[in-house]
Amino acid sequence: MLIEQRPAAMSSSLTQTLNAITATKLLVLSKQHADFKIHSEKIVASVADAKSARERVQMLLDGINSWQSTDKTSSSSSGTYLDNVKEFLVQAQHDPSISETILRQWELNLNNLLNTEKVKFEYAELFGRLLSEWIASSASFPEKASQDPNLTSSEETSFDDVELPLSDSDTFERVGRKEMHEQRVTFESLVFSAKEINTVALDAYLDKLFSPKEANRILLEMREDLDEFGKEKLFLRNSFKIRDLESTINSLLVADLLSNDKRGTLKEFLSNKTVLTEVADVLNMHLAALPSWSWIPEGSSTDAIAVEMRRQLNGKYRIYMDEEILQAIFLHWIGLQWAAKFKHWFNKFARSSAWKLPHKPLTKVENERRQYFLNEDPNDWKDREYSEFKSVDQLRHAEHMKSFFMSQLPESLEDGARPYDDGEGEENKTDKPSAVAIKQSLLHILVTECLFNTFLYNKFTVVRSDFSWFGPSLPHSSILATLKFFGVPDIWLTFFKKFLSAPIKFVADGPMATTQIRKRGTPMSHSLSDLFGEVVLFPMDFAVNQRANGLFLYRIHDDFWWWNKESQPCVEAWQEMNNFARIVGLEFNNEKTGSVSVGEPLHPDLPVGTIKWGLLKFEETGQFVIDQSLVDAHIEELKLQLKACNHSVFAWVQAYNKYMTSLVNNFGSPPACCSGQRHVDMVISTLQRIQLALFPEHGGSVIDYLATVIQERFGVHDIPAGWFMWPIAMGGLEVKSPFISQLCLREGLPEDPKQVFDTALEAEKEGYTMSQESWDNGTTTRPYTENKSLRNEPFLSYEEYIQNREQRRYLWLQAYQDLTTMPLEHGVQLSSEMVAELGKLSDELSKLTGTGGISGTYYSMTPYWRWIVACFGEGILKKWGGLEVVRPGTLPVGMVEVWQTRKVRWEQ
Repeated sequence: MLIEQRPAAMSSSLTQTLNAITATKLLVLSKQHADFKIHSEKIVASVADAKSARERVQMLLDGINSWQSTDKTSSSSSGTYLDNVKEFLVQAQHDPSISETILRQWELNLNNLLNTEKVKFEYAELFGRLLSEWIASSASFPEKASQDPNLTSSEETSFDDVELPLSDSDTFERVGRKEMHEQRVTFESLVFSAKEINTVALDAYLDKLFSPKEANRILLEMREDLDEFGKEKLFLRNSFKIRDLESTINSLLVADLLSNDKRGTLKEFLSNKTVLTEVADVLNMHLAALPSWSWIPEGSSTDAIAVEMRRQLNGKYRIYMDEEILQAIFLHWIGLQWAAKFKHWFNKFARSSAWKLPHKPLTKVENERRQYFLNEDPNDWKDREYSEFKSVDQLRHAEHMKSFFMSQLPESLEDGARPYDDGEGEENKTDKPSAVAIKQSLLHILVTECLFNTFLYNKFTVVRSDFSWFGPSLPHSSILATLKFFGVPDIWLTFFKKFLSAPIKFVADGPMATTQIRKRGTPMSHSLSDLFGEVVLFPMDFAVNQRANGLFLYRIHDDFWWWNKESQPCVEAWQEMNNFARIVGLEFNNEKTGSVSVGEPLHPDLPVGTIKWGLLKFEETGQFVIDQSLVDAHIEELKLQLKACNHSVFAWVQAYNKYMTSLVNNFGSPPACCSGQRHVDMVISTLQRIQLALFPEHGGSVIDYLATVIQERFGVHDIPAGWFMWPIAMGGLEVKSPFISQLCLREGLPEDPKQVFDTALEAEKEGYTMSQESWDNGTTTRPYTENKSLRNEPFLSYEEYIQNREQRRYLWLQAYQDLTTMPLEHGVQLSSEMVAELGKLSDELSKLTGTGGISGTYYSMTPYWRWIVACFGEGILKKWGGLEVVRPGTLPVGMVEVWQTRKVRWEQ
């Protein structure tokens, strides 16, 4: 227990240190402001008594220089001008050409410098007051501060999980919304009642599925390896080492499991080798005593693991366990070890001849004809490990394996687990695509496939579904029977059964909460839960592949998508999935199940329902459109969430930025080229509608709304619009503009994405004509081996030439890749004056902002920030005489960054 308690004290010390630093900075800033007021008043008084313009300039110059000599943080950007004026005044004593007009201009410029210094202090103080408001407002809500700040959704939450439920009024009830209680009832009805399946029938199904020769050969090798791994290797070679512990902790930080305090403790583990050594020793002891492992150790003061409900932005609640840190590390490491091992063997299946590809290979005769007439080498399309793509089919297979096949299982311990959704504020320190990037790529592939198939074949069918309450409803008997089938030894089956049978009680029920044992489902955000889900679903992936002749099943967790130019393969897949679900004891979610056929009537054996991706719905036209009824629901929800943040401007802006980012992501943005400019125009139009609904009294302007709030609360007015958009590191509020991010993309998107296929078709026809002419005039390169049987055959017909386009025609691959490519962002140009002002920014500021804000060079900034500077920079210059609102180092930016990385707790 000492190891558990000590890092918590460390986290508390870190927080206290940051608070002390913040308080010191704000105190120093306040004192400097007060000193400057006194100093500037003295300057103004002395200038008022001056008898000439030259004398007034001299007094202003002396006053400003004397202030800057005492203020070590003062900017030196005006230093050159002040030095020059000093020399010019000497000249003015003797040179009559220095007129009264010139002297008055110097006087005006120096007064502007003095006023600018005053404004910088005012806004630095405003920033400090906003930060103090944020900290104080959080402390004033003990029910929030004392509970897990993780009670939130991901910034990248997918809004297609459920319809967004709303409260009956916009008043937040601390007892929770009606939907929370309804979902808890459903959860408890599942996890506390066992669902026994017919394991004999499941074994028979799996035996038959893996009975073909190649599949059975790999299965037998897999069983032997897993048995050895579980009995010997996992205990000996893979016992806890410091480097493994570091990898495990880094992976656990990505998972949305632990509270902010416990995450802070884990980060401190990483910086203390002594603690890491102690932790590794204890975990090795736990591993050696695996048969006696229990959720509740002997002598514990509790008999259950606390669980709590966390509301997501889509309205769905997830139930998380609040387990001890060492327990979390231990279980996470075990999950990663087994997951990597299973991923290795599942990849072997998918890359073997047992795994069918979507198109039948050409026959020997067809290959011979193409080799004879076109000099095509059939070996170019045989290898499944592609170093270079040559066809659409090769690209499909590679992308499927990379992003959608067993996507939740890591390749290794170092690879780590993939989060269900991307966390807020947690830096992605790996090269792995984020959860939202994978979901976006699925959308891009689907849209491209629809365009591709409707262009070439005039029809396309897509089906989408998922399991209802997959995590909570997954029968333990299905998990354990599938693990046993693949060869997991008994010692681990016993451990996994204990893990699944966790004693839990709800925090919300208070000290009298009832302890109950889980009898179904898997705990949220555990690597072992990811493992169990993928192991159970792998046979379904393989079964669909076998029955639907290589149809790709695009799967993210239990979210399934599949499509084809023909309806029948989609029907075969759906029937097999229903058969599998019945055997393992799962049910499909009718609200998220549907199908659409473009160019032909929907097959009667396919499920009827709307296909949605985020806030988009797929129409029979073959296009995704924004579901405006869902947008209306989210407008009302966002109003509620923003109202709950009225106690703090910073908290309000953070909630606004995160919610708007989630909305834009769930509009399918950023889009790939397949979506075209139409998609961005649709997003911009919807964003405009949202803003008008949120801020009707301010013409839809978030800036005007915040300006009104700050004026009423702090008495500051006439604030330039750019201040609201400016980076926090420079003293602004950093309100994110969703419009600018869309406008940066628009010019890089095609007006009509289908034109790329028109071009490809023309190139294909031209290629056929050239090949035929080359054959007829005898200039075609002949294969090494002459095929005498084809010597008198005429050249291929155009119909035979275009057969297997998706397997053999590189130009269609190029067109396909063009549409799945992300557009280049369009950046506006900056005036020479603005470029020069960027060059004046301090090196310290550039280090703070990096490529994530405004920095000293045009090319080091993203197109978004170039746009911000070009659009709002003039107002900043006019107000502050430069692009820095306050001086670097004077603001407690570090504390703001710490608070920003903490997860937003959305109102329950």
